[in-house]
Amino acid sequence: MATFSSKLLTIALALAFVKQTTAEEVVQVVKIAPIVPLEPETLGYASNITKNIFVKQIHSHNDYWRAIPLYTALSYGVQSVEADVWVMPEITDDILVGHSLVSLTNERTLDSLYIDQLVAILNSTNPVNEFTATSNDTHGVFDTDSTATLYFFIDFKTNGTEAFQKVYDAFEPLRSRGWLTTYDETTQEWTDGPITVIGTGDTPYDAVAALEQRDFFFDGPLGTLNDSYPYTINPIASASLKSLVGEVDTIDGLTDEQFYQLKSIIDEAHDLGVLTRIWEAPWWPKQKERNVWRQILKSGSDFLNADDLAYATTFY
Repeated sequence: MATFSSKLLTIALALAFVKQTTAEEVVQVVKIAPIVPLEPETLGYASNITKNIFVKQIHSHNDYWRAIPLYTALSYGVQSVEADVWVMPEITDDILVGHSLVSLTNERTLDSLYIDQLVAILNSTNPVNEFTATSNDTHGVFDTDSTATLYFFIDFKTNGTEAFQKVYDAFEPLRSRGWLTTYDETTQEWTDGPITVIGTGDTPYDAVAALEQRDFFFDGPLGTLNDSYPYTINPIASASLKSLVGEVDTIDGLTDEQFYQLKSIIDEAHDLGVLTRIWEAPWWPKQKERNVWRQILKSGSDFLNADDLAYATTFY
């Protein structure tokens, strides 16, 4: 198994490749994260970060905390990432990324950590040259499944109603290139894209529902879904495990009653065409976490919410 440092090196090499930058420039980019020190002379080889890596329905919880946001998740084949965003116009024009106020810096922005990186990756997977001139195919971020979308959760930490338009506009570099999954309310047709944006946290539902060309979706309330939350607005729904089945008291995980209650909720969501994600499952002791994760997957839930991505991949 690759060591953590070698994993970081692989990611950095891929970053150099997709951005077509010099090694020195890559070091400056990854310092935004920051990560363990990487010397410029070690970054001289091109690499493809998702080559031979199969896509897994794992959600990278608090992805921006990772040594290298986005790229670490992609290197494991993780299909869903999450960024907490702060819009603070009285301080900066940038959209900041961080878990809390004390973690915010001017360098860690939605653009620098995610939008710019996604544009670079998708430019590299969709080259324009004599070989692709007659092709209309769009390739996503995953080498082994170029049709798989990457779900990008945006968790509004400041007032969603006030911040929505600015955050929505931030995706224009991806939108203008046709890289966002879109639902047309007039024609009722979907256009699949390499990136599917899901608003969570304080995302204003009404603002999302009002979009006629919807390429920014809503994270539905798992457990209380109804016809007011159609999959065309919320293709995914999430909730904490505790809110769905109560406390998990034993190391064995869910009781039979809790498991079938959870499965019923998942089945109801699937009947509505909605994917599911369950967060805040027990994480200690590890045996309890392992048992609960197995039960969550057995219930049919779609995305495994994980902090430890390497560990999460062992469930697939």
